[in-house]
This record gives sequence, structure tokens and C-alpha cells, in this order.
Amino acid sequence: MPASAKVAFIGLDAADGDLLSAWAAAGALPTFQRLMGEAASVRTRNPAGLYVGAVWPSFYTGLPPTRHARYCHTQLRPGSYETVATRPKDVRGTPFWEVLSRAGRRVAVVDVPKSALSRELNGLQIVDWAAHDPDPDGLCAWPPELAAEVLDRFGADPVGNCNGERTTAAAFAELRDALVERAARKASLCEELLSRGAWDAFVAVFAESHCVGHQCWHLHDASHPRHDAAVAREVGDPIRDVYVALDAAVGRLLARLSDETTVLVLASHGMGPHYDGSFVLEQLLQRLPSAGARLERPRLARALRWVAHRLPRPLHRRLSGLAEPARRGLGVSKRDVGGDDCFRVPNNDVYGALRVNLVGREPKGRIRPGREYDAFCAALTRELLTFTNLDTGEPLVRRVLHTRDLYPGEPVDELPDLLVEWNREAPILRVHSPLTGTIRATYRGLRTGDHRAPGLLFARGPGIAPGRLAEDVAVEDLAPTLAGLLGVELPGASGCPIALRSDRLAGAGSR
Repeated sequence: MPASAKVAFIGLDAADGDLLSAWAAAGALPTFQRLMGEAASVRTRNPAGLYVGAVWPSFYTGLPPTRHARYCHTQLRPGSYETVATRPKDVRGTPFWEVLSRAGRRVAVVDVPKSALSRELNGLQIVDWAAHDPDPDGLCAWPPELAAEVLDRFGADPVGNCNGERTTAAAFAELRDALVERAARKASLCEELLSRGAWDAFVAVFAESHCVGHQCWHLHDASHPRHDAAVAREVGDPIRDVYVALDAAVGRLLARLSDETTVLVLASHGMGPHYDGSFVLEQLLQRLPSAGARLERPRLARALRWVAHRLPRPLHRRLSGLAEPARRGLGVSKRDVGGDDCFRVPNNDVYGALRVNLVGREPKGRIRPGREYDAFCAALTRELLTFTNLDTGEPLVRRVLHTRDLYPGEPVDELPDLLVEWNREAPILRVHSPLTGTIRATYRGLRTGDHRAPGLLFARGPGIAPGRLAEDVAVEDLAPTLAGLLGVELPGASGCPIALRSDRLAGAGSR
């Protein structure tokens, strides 16, 4: 029997819209093939330069990262040179489901990434049962007894931390099978919750596409430098297998929802090869005239980095895999950058992030605000743009973006000053600039896939005509859209409701 829910949202974390569309068109994803014919669809814009860590907080608060203040798993502590682990409870702004609950709407929320537990909800919430990169607190739920019920009926996450060294077909098959199983289990959990009925809003997110994209892109992409043809012949394409499982899971949920339910299905942001250059950014800075002249690194630290980058790849990967969880677990990283004119700050890998050591903002500021700051940023930008990828002859850096230009009128003091947009068309092994000569550096991380910016949204329900919207919409528009469908205004949101129920679909307009 169809479940009773007025609005339903199904998210696929880091599922690539181009892969979904191609495999749907080929018939491999029958649920999405139907959505392509029956639903309205539109590309979604994610927060520029910061989207990897900001996309889900922007989704559920309706705010840009300048306001909700979350864009990476570790961030600079304001007024210091320390980086600290970010936690969901640190996100500023109110999740839309709390606003709906206070307005008397009954809500169910399952595994929305980077969201904290909301207590006293008119309904239920499950946090980090089966998520990519869960919070250290792990599974929690409202009401509290729901967590034990989930574990008893559906078991613990069969995947756990997906980061790890895998070289054999058996190891990749084990990861794929666990992800496929997890998608099916979450579908069963959601079916059970839907059967409890009379939901005004039902929200659930699947994370399997995120995990498999990071770990298995080299098996999907035969042109990837780490592609192992023998392993690929044996295990196939784990990404495709997981997308097929997600297609089936979404299909199960859609079958449980009545025709009167307005359904939004979001592939949050994409995936492609991990050809980012952030791993070499600090070496570039050390040699550039604007940034490098005053960069003084301890001899021991330089020596250790030199040794680390010359370790055999398996050993380097193993040590890196051990170091990252330890670093996140400790939550704090201290580094003496007070003598630098600028320094690198965390921002995942897709965009390199730099912060100017600004007088009056940093404890040991060196660059004065105003004319000197502008001149320094302009000079550093010019120098970064001189680098080329020697193996392709193409520029290493597409653009150097200033956060104050990306987010005009917004508070940007807690963000990086400059974001380095890499040319990600090919691996980065040797880079050259007339200012520095040739720099050799090899990415040795475990992940072979990394994120792309666009998302893809499908909307189906009463009064929604199928077809493609011409104008992209911002991810911040989704929270006010979901609230608006239930007659509730989201106060303070930067996003605007998307006009879904009209004869001529249109985006929310410019801001």
C-alpha cells in the first residue's frame, strides 16, 4: 500500500549526474530512466570553491558556507593558526526539519550527511547509521531508543570506514558487495519507517555512491594511471554495480510513495578522477617569490617530507591511511606559520586554499589590509598562473578565485582568502614555472576519484510537468523549497523556493 507522505526527499551523496544520465539512457538504471521521462530535472549549483564540505549543510540550512561556516572536515580556528576538526554541532543555522517540526509538521530524517541530532522533533531522526565519513559519535537517533531498534533489526553499517589500501580484486569486490548490501538495508529501513505513516516530510540520504567513487574510480576509468586491467576484468566496474543497487533502492522507495507525494531526488555533487593539485601546493608556495621569500620551514620537517615522498608507494599509502584517522581523531593540528606572508589551510583537495597572514586578523599578521593585501593577492595569483603541467603542456591552474568575489556582501573572514582551481584534465606529476623551475611530486593518497561541482535534481509530483529546467538552481534553494511545499516559510534562509508547480517550470531567479 502506498505510504502517506506529503513531501519526500531522497539524496544520493556524491552520485555523478553524468553517470546517472548515461546509464539511465542505456537502460541500466530503470528507476532513473523513468525519472528522466516523468520528472522535471535541473542541474544544481553547489557553493563555489568550497562545495565538497559545504554541500550538505547548505542543503539543510538554506545558507551558504559564509553563514553556516562549514566547508571542510578540519578548519582554521579563527584568531589562531590552529586547525581543528569540525563537527556537525558546529554548523550554524537551523535544519529545515526543525522549522517544520516546530510548525507542527511530522518529519522523518535519515542519515543526512554532516547534520547533528535534533532533539524534541515531531517525528524521528537517524544520524550516521550508514554514512560516508561519519562523526566520531557514531549512530544516534531521536527518539533515543530508535538507535537500538535500528541496530537490532537492520544491523550495524557493513562498510565502516571505506578508506583503506586495496590492491586485489577480492578486496574491491568485498567493498562493492558491502556497499550494495548497505544500500539494500537502508532501503528496507526507509520502507519500514515509511510504513509508520502520515509523514509530512520524509528525508533520506544514501552514501554508497560517495564511497565507491573515491575508492574505485581507477577501475571504472581505463585511462586512469592506476587502472589495473586484470583487477577490472575480474571485479568489473564497482561504481556501476553500486549505482545499479542505488537505482533499485530509490525504486523501492518511490513504489511506496503515493502519486500525491511530491518527491525530490538529488545527486548532490559529482565524481571524477582525483587529478587535483592541492598535494603539491605547499611546494609551489615555498618557491614562489611572493609567498616563498619569507617561508621558513624547520630543517627536520623539510627532511621528513623529502623522505616521505620517496617511500615506496604501498608503504606511503599505508602510513597515510593510518595518519589521517589519527589526525582527525585528535582534532587539532598546530603549525608555526606566523612568519609566513600566506599559508595553506584545509579545504579538501578539489580546490587549494590559501589564507593571507593579515595584520589585525591573524595573531602575527604580516600583510596590511587594503592596498598591500590587494597587491599581494594579485602578485601571488599571477605567479600561480605561470605553472604548467609538463606532461600535457596545459596550465596547472585554471583560476585563482577570491572568496570576497565569490560571495559578495557575505562575511568571509573565516574562509580562505584565495581558492586555487586546478586543471583536473590529467594527472599531475611534473609542474614547471619560469619562476621556480621544475617541481616533481606524485599524489600518493588512497583515493583515485574526487568530486566535481554540479549536482542533478529530479522533481516529481502533482502539478510538476516533466522536462529540463533551463536555469540551474542553487543547493541552498532546496530547504526553502521543501518547507514551502508544506506551507512553511524558512526564516533567514539565503535560498529561495523553486517554482515547481507551474505550467512553465523556472528556477528561483538570480540573487
